[in-house]
Amino acid sequence: MILCTIVVAGELDSRFGDAVEGMTLTVAEGRTELVGTLTDQAHVQGVLHQLFDLGLEVVSFTTSDPSEEQPGTR
Repeated sequence: MILCTIVVAGELDSRFGDAVEGMTLTVAEGRTELVGTLTDQAHVQGVLHQLFDLGLEVVSFTTSDPSEEQPGTR
């Protein structure tokens, strides 16, 4: 499993959340952050391809291991 955070330019509405299955959307300051746990590299590539196919500009992309708990969180 891979925890992904993808930021795209523009404020997307909930319709895009349906297009990018398994990701939650947070909209702020002209950008949209998509966060979700993806199964493997193929799933990550599939999500990125969907975003590019929709003509969205990816501003940033980060991954981490969801089992690595941050201090002070549960």
